[in-house]
Amino acid sequence: MKNYLLLICCVFLLLGLQPVSAQENDKKFQASVGFQSYYHEYKEPGLMKNEGFFYGVSYSFAYEDTVLLQLNGLLSYGQVDYSSTSTGEADDIDDICAENRVVVGYSIFDDKKTKVTPFVGIAYRFLQDDSNSKLTTTNNIGYLRESNYYYSPIGFRIKVLFDNGWSLTPEFEYDYFWEGRQESYLGYLAGYEDVTNDQEDGYGYRASLTLAKKTAQVGSSVQIFYRYWDIDNSKITVDSFGSAWIEPKNETVEFGFNVSILF
Repeated sequence: MKNYLLLICCVFLLLGLQPVSAQENDKKFQASVGFQSYYHEYKEPGLMKNEGFFYGVSYSFAYEDTVLLQLNGLLSYGQVDYSSTSTGEADDIDDICAENRVVVGYSIFDDKKTKVTPFVGIAYRFLQDDSNSKLTTTNNIGYLRESNYYYSPIGFRIKVLFDNGWSLTPEFEYDYFWEGRQESYLGYLAGYEDVTNDQEDGYGYRASLTLAKKTAQVGSSVQIFYRYWDIDNSKITVDSFGSAWIEPKNETVEFGFNVSILF
């Protein structure tokens, strides 16, 4: 954890060392590509927990004037450690996360130094957890799981402009959960079959703070963020063997940083 915090500090330092004499880039269209790293914890309270670090690539395409139009997303990979009160422990489980979001907004305040923009959108989040054929410390065997979330981000950002192309942007949002689908690929085990559980209730929220530096050619930014999900028990699914399955209530916490090049 200390090395992780040190890396964040080094990124802020590198941003501060950029030349301040370049002209501010005032393009309304902007694209970015970045590197993202974050700590991830998924838990089913009283039952199990996955935790580990993810690393990935982020992207964004945006038009920002009075109207905001933005497409952004993430593809990341991590390894998590599994622990359970009843089925033991397993390390280095491969996880993949992908997310795509489209948001639209409208500036309700803009005095050329500070802009306040509420926004709303539609988004999809995918998480694959692959413990297929892995044995825990109590000889329980794992399986492949896939989570699919469909949600709408509802929030606002406050962009504050400074001299020499610098800006600071806090952003806050509530994530309205439309539905989820949990795929559990148990069919490769004797006496089991693949199971799908539908999730109907839950919510999320996230907050971030972005420091950016624009120049006449390219710019750069660093962002720190926090993301949270709280999903209720799924609907019960009964398989062809007569067994009932439920995806338990769960929580996800993620926090980390994102470093981007702005075009």
